[in-house]
Amino acid sequence: MALNLSVPNVSAPLPKGIETNLKKARAWVESLPLTKTTESGQAIVACLAAINRAKLPAEERVALVETYRPVIDVLLDELDAIYACASLPLQAKPLEAFSLAHALSIESSFAYKMLVLEKSAKLIGFGNKKSMPMPIHRLMNHAMAVMLQSYKAYYPVPAGIWAEVNSLFLYADEQAFANEVADEATKSSVADLYFEMLMLSLADPYRLMHREVDRVREILRQHRGLVGLKTSAEGVDPQRAFVVALDADSAPRALVQGNRPAAGSVMRLIDSSRLVERIQQKLKANLSGGAATAAKSRATHDLNDLMGRLVRLWGDPPKRQFRRNPSDTGVALCAGVKAIAYFAELATNETPEADAEAIRDGRTIPLLKIPQDPMSQLVGVEEWQVLNQSANGLRLHRNAGGIVGVAVGEAIGVRFVGGRGWNLGVVRWLTLLEGNAIEFGMELISPTGYSVSLEATVGVSNKTIPALLLSSTHPEVPSDTVLTLPETFADLRAFALNDHGEISTVRATTLIERTAKFDLFQFQPS
Repeated sequence: MALNLSVPNVSAPLPKGIETNLKKARAWVESLPLTKTTESGQAIVACLAAINRAKLPAEERVALVETYRPVIDVLLDELDAIYACASLPLQAKPLEAFSLAHALSIESSFAYKMLVLEKSAKLIGFGNKKSMPMPIHRLMNHAMAVMLQSYKAYYPVPAGIWAEVNSLFLYADEQAFANEVADEATKSSVADLYFEMLMLSLADPYRLMHREVDRVREILRQHRGLVGLKTSAEGVDPQRAFVVALDADSAPRALVQGNRPAAGSVMRLIDSSRLVERIQQKLKANLSGGAATAAKSRATHDLNDLMGRLVRLWGDPPKRQFRRNPSDTGVALCAGVKAIAYFAELATNETPEADAEAIRDGRTIPLLKIPQDPMSQLVGVEEWQVLNQSANGLRLHRNAGGIVGVAVGEAIGVRFVGGRGWNLGVVRWLTLLEGNAIEFGMELISPTGYSVSLEATVGVSNKTIPALLLSSTHPEVPSDTVLTLPETFADLRAFALNDHGEISTVRATTLIERTAKFDLFQFQPS
């Protein structure tokens, strides 16, 4: 097959000052100050852009990029630390770091692309087949870096990336070297890297929380060699199967009801059964080895829970539980336990006369009520658009320029048109769109929250923790569930619960959910 890879036009002369001598090139790149990440990264991007567009032998261009590679890896790690933990949408500095990381990875890939295209065109060239695994592996590694950067910043994977990695794997498979060791440092093959990309995509990365993408990748590397592709559906449950089109610019997808068929004609089924079985065995061993607390909870920031989620995603793809109804309305939105507690308290002091209304055609129409006082704006509240709504959640959209930042795993408060209270929910997935617009999916966890505070009676003194009592499922039964700051819960920890001056002693019993942004747990009177 003929490979179709995007490369820059090679027509410019090499600028003066660009070293082609490998010894001098290494001295130059190692002289760049790593403490000045942005400046050094921009210098390397400029250098890569120059040599990628200059008339140089392909082998010489790759040798230069290999010389820069150790420093580029360090810079990519430094840039990752800037954008991967930033609030969304990305502000100026983390957005610059994200864009620079993309540029470093993409420009680094061009040298290998040009070498692969040159070698693949020489079908009968002596030694071509033997020399192909390394540059294809390097090229796919850079594509993986671009994917990881996109997942961590919740941006879509750039167009064309999946088309190239799919075609590169198909080429390597047809030439019978896909499973050969291509990188001596990691002892991995082109197939190992490609299957890692497939399964990471099928882990629903836009639902993963901070650093969970790295943890999924580590799990995949620990269980290398357990994923394969099949050309036949024989023995495959269509409701538990995944398909990838090797001749299309599309990620793999589950063959569950409601999904559109994958575009393309070169189709392969992904066999993840051995991987799922091995992770199930490890999870069972972990839980029987003393991790009982995690087994009894839905705590979402521990390794056992992550493995449990992966088993469900890769072993039994989830199906939509509730119908989504299109909507064209707005909600007031705030983010974070402290902000929700503030606005929930503010709502209890509002009078009915403060309700926002309008008269239209002789009728009184309720309007969306968003607090506009300076303190409320400082805490952070604004209007978001509801794109669709189901029985247990919302899909929300906001154009660029808002003041409320969100993240996967963040607690969210929303107030509907005509509403006086605040519904509580959690961000489950998030995507940044062109122009820094944001869309995210929110799972509703409670129709209202009541502001209280907690203070641990042992271990932490004089520390008041903002919290929200979730509404009880039965009006006559007091609430026994609280949403509060992360790392508050500890098994059987005692707290003084302050309900506007009425103090009671309670003891934490069951952790329902924990993320990097909140703890949600049940308690009982002590």
